[in-house]
Amino acid sequence: MLRQLAPVSPSAIADDHETVIALQNMPTFQYINPIHNPVELLRIQNLLIQEEQEEQVAEQTLLQIRTRRAATSHTYHDAVVGARAQALAQYGPDSNEVALIGLTRTSERKRRKIKPK
Repeated sequence: MLRQLAPVSPSAIADDHETVIALQNMPTFQYINPIHNPVELLRIQNLLIQEEQEEQVAEQTLLQIRTRRAATSHTYHDAVVGARAQALAQYGPDSNEVALIGLTRTSERKRRKIKPK
């Protein structure tokens, strides 16, 4: 049965590799289950190594994508902030256009209440 758990620890996998090597050097080893055949164990071991390499490549690719996405998001944000500043300069701080781009018009700001002494 395939377990949907965390992967086996690297130290346990290293011990497994040593066991497979030792089994290959035992000519009298008798296996009952075909999966315990040293040749089959080597095939599974090679599959595991290949999948670990594929995972490393995928992680590196994901890191590159995240780095590019972060750079693009900063470029986008800076461009939008610049466009807001341009709209503010072009239409003035109390215009309807300033409200349309998500800024608060000067006339709609809350006035500061002065507390009597």
